[in-house]
Amino acid sequence: MVSQQLIDYLREKTKGKLLMSPEQLSEEIGIPPKQQSKLRKENRFPIPFKNIGRLVYYSIYDVANFLLNGETTPSKEVPEEAPAPQITLKKKPAKPTAPVQDLSHIFMLRAFAKSLEERATAMLNLAENLKDYADKKEMKDRFEQKFPAKGSNEPVVKK
Repeated sequence: MVSQQLIDYLREKTKGKLLMSPEQLSEEIGIPPKQQSKLRKENRFPIPFKNIGRLVYYSIYDVANFLLNGETTPSKEVPEEAPAPQITLKKKPAKPTAPVQDLSHIFMLRAFAKSLEERATAMLNLAENLKDYADKKEMKDRFEQKFPAKGSNEPVVKK
């Protein structure tokens, strides 16, 4: 069964543990730990997590369910020797086995779009500040031309 193979694979990745760290999860779904943290804080991360002290962990069952179905239902606390829960696959009658669908690209695109939006806002602010600086510099130069400093021999040029 595909789900049991996936759980066995994830258990092997975590050296027999039932919980994954954000670093281990990033290897599977392609979302860096910092981005995971940001999405968790915004309540937009689709995989349930557990806080153990200051550390964050994901149940391998929730991760497997997400990787197989693109959705999760939070798992209950699973004791270390508990049997693996059954994960049902949505089967299509025409095909005997459904391929594992990787949906990490959706989260990567969302993160990329958010990053672009933040950079665009920063660039607009920078452009506005530079324009303001150029206007002030031009005004200062015109003022110094009209009213030279005392003791300076520069002629006043009228326009």
